[in-house]
Amino acid sequence: MSKVVYTDRSRIESFQRCNRLRWLEYHQNGQGIASAKKSLPLAVGGAVHRGLEVLLRAMIGEDPSDEWHGHITAVSMRLEDQAVDAAISDLAQYRGSLALDTSEALAQASAVPVPDDVMRSQLAESLGMSIEDAGLDALMTTQQGGQKAFDEYLWREQSALVEGLVRAYARRRLRPLLEEFEVLEVEREGTWELAGESDSCPQCDSHNQLNRPTSCHDAWHRETLRGYSIVFCSRPDALLRSRSDNSLYLMSFKTAATWDRRKELDAQHDMQGLSEGVEVERRLGEWWHQLHTTKIVEDGWGMSYAMREYLSELPSPPRILGIRYEYLLKGYRGEDKDLSARFGFKVWSQRSHLVRRYRAVSLPKKGEGGFSLGDYCWSFDYLREDGMESKLYYGHWKSEPVDNVKAWIDMLDDFQEAMSAYDSTVGQEPRPMGWKSRGQALGYTKEHPLDAIFIPPITVYRNDDDLRDWLEQTEAQEVRVAEAVAEVEAATDSDEERSALNRLFPMTRRACEYPTSCSFVKVCYAGEEMKRDPLASGLYVRRQANHEAEREAWSGVEQERGR
Repeated sequence: MSKVVYTDRSRIESFQRCNRLRWLEYHQNGQGIASAKKSLPLAVGGAVHRGLEVLLRAMIGEDPSDEWHGHITAVSMRLEDQAVDAAISDLAQYRGSLALDTSEALAQASAVPVPDDVMRSQLAESLGMSIEDAGLDALMTTQQGGQKAFDEYLWREQSALVEGLVRAYARRRLRPLLEEFEVLEVEREGTWELAGESDSCPQCDSHNQLNRPTSCHDAWHRETLRGYSIVFCSRPDALLRSRSDNSLYLMSFKTAATWDRRKELDAQHDMQGLSEGVEVERRLGEWWHQLHTTKIVEDGWGMSYAMREYLSELPSPPRILGIRYEYLLKGYRGEDKDLSARFGFKVWSQRSHLVRRYRAVSLPKKGEGGFSLGDYCWSFDYLREDGMESKLYYGHWKSEPVDNVKAWIDMLDDFQEAMSAYDSTVGQEPRPMGWKSRGQALGYTKEHPLDAIFIPPITVYRNDDDLRDWLEQTEAQEVRVAEAVAEVEAATDSDEERSALNRLFPMTRRACEYPTSCSFVKVCYAGEEMKRDPLASGLYVRRQANHEAEREAWSGVEQERGR
């Protein structure tokens, strides 16, 4: 019997970034280890995904007709609130354990919890004071209390950001999406055999060999493959049907701090559309075959009514045409002098107009300012009535956190595109002046404030040649990894294991700090004790399986051990 080995897109990409990262993250201690603190971008991204999942699940099979518009208007706020609650609940599991980026963490290095005697010594040395100086006691209290207070502030700030992103999508992007596409599936788990004893190719429709792609390679039809069954796990964000031509697309949500040309180009080469589409095409091909032969839908399929209607009308099994990427911008994090003074060490804050705004704190001494004390602006840059660009004067406007996200989103969403009046003196027709409302007391802005956090959707079309290349490369890689893991695990002592790791899972030293800091640097460059047992340090915990198939397999192993 073949040994079942699970893999997924994250595992494949981690190996390509650094072989040692793959070992530590997915194989160390039998199931892999993870940092005890959750990376801030990953935590926020996961929470936003959870909220968007709630929105899309409620929209499966919905049709944006006039009747639908009335229906969604009645339930939209309730659904939006449910999505926000789900997103914040997901983020809440990391309350007090969010890991900052290295640059930000280094700025707070003096606030990292350390033993009292060590902290006292460090403070005395840095300030040039005697270690017996009584003034150090007050400084230590400030540092300790400030770090705990900041952890709570960070969680609340990021919760507000998550809420703002989910509410913005619900109000500005959900309806346009549903006008163009019908949602057929959301976050559906799937598996397929990447390599093993199966004689069916994941690129083929096993029930319709006439549609077998010419690029199908014989390697997939071997009887055995080194005793391994490598199972690929996937979970697309959503499966969409184009209302205009009935074609299928996978949906992928991405959160990013900022946007540049490199991110757009990177999406063109992302493996997500290739890998996730394999399982969907195979499963839908099997369903189509059953529906068009036996007409029977089995209970365990979990097929929605919308999916059944779609497949029943097709003359042949469907294929995935492309993947649709939607990016939500979180804004960058920058140093905040007010917060730094509040907590007693250098602190950064989230620069997003969803969670921060400018409040008028003073008025011009002469003339009319065009605004009143307490007014708000979401954008520092604005357009004057003559169309010229201008900026808020820093002496009159102060940046501050939003205290009620929902109320603020209501203000941002209450924008109208303003038009100038007809100028009869020169015969000038009305022209667009920009967007105006309560969320921008001074001037106009070039775009709707909630639209400013979205990048126009990017569609990447799938290609059979790319799919074949990816399949062959990934199969070969994952078979090598499975064999390497087996060799390391077969080591009889620590020296043999270390040698095997060095040969089979070498460190990519140029990937330690770029593009982001690796969470396992403390393992790779630590002493022998840390390398031997990272869990004992308290800095790491056992990895939790991200896919149902692997969780079930782990559960089965635990039950066998219990017997």
